[in-house]
Amino acid sequence: MRGQLEEARKRREAETREHKRRLNVSTNGDLGSVPHQRIVVVGPCASGKSMLVEALREQGYNAHAAAQEHSYVKTMWQMTRPSHLIYLDVDLPTIRQRRKISWGEEYLDEENERLAHARQNADLLISTSGRSPDQVLQQALEFLESQNYDSKSGSRI
Repeated sequence: MRGQLEEARKRREAETREHKRRLNVSTNGDLGSVPHQRIVVVGPCASGKSMLVEALREQGYNAHAAAQEHSYVKTMWQMTRPSHLIYLDVDLPTIRQRRKISWGEEYLDEENERLAHARQNADLLISTSGRSPDQVLQQALEFLESQNYDSKSGSRI
């Protein structure tokens, strides 16, 4: 329960920063003229979603993880209306290195099936197998910068 409360607090803080950012960027207080920034990260359990979201937030991005892998609603990730969708992929040996798990390939296949729609619609696919959190973050930042996306203003530069 404590983890859920902490995540809810972090989500509120990110949304508050996003609202303030949009107000600062707008010239007349009209938020409709300022692009919405919401980066959503999805992937199987232990793919590195929480680590990437936290690192992106530290860089000033409005980032959130969606627990799509636990939902049978294949379009659940769309409910968050992301400006960018990042999909993290991971293999079973890497999951076993990161976490003590009681499940195997069959469950991972089930998670991947639940995530198929998000994977097909992702703006960026990153394999986290054999990669450090810094390497994953760097790839995500390079992508966001290649989109000419400024984390501070949330607008194309």
